[in-house]
Amino acid sequence: MANGRYRPGDSIVLKPGIFGNAQPAGRIVSVLPVSQGVVHYRVRFQNESFERSVRQDDIDAAASPSSLSPVQAEISQTSKSSWINSNSIRTKK
Repeated sequence: MANGRYRPGDSIVLKPGIFGNAQPAGRIVSVLPVSQGVVHYRVRFQNESFERSVRQDDIDAAASPSSLSPVQAEISQTSKSSWINSNSIRTKK
């Protein structure tokens, strides 16, 4: 997934202080579009029957292993581009 580090089905842990003193563990349900330069995820936490929107910078990366290898994560971060493919644009002569 080129949009972020985590994929649907990955388990994550939030940073301390996001939901008080607890560090809730959750499961990523889906990856949302990038908003203000940050990837958002739909996450369902244990003992909750609803999903929350969580920013990638709220996730404790040390406690939440990524499904992507470090090399894949680095490539996906550097390969971000606009949804417009400039190579496919043709101009009339």
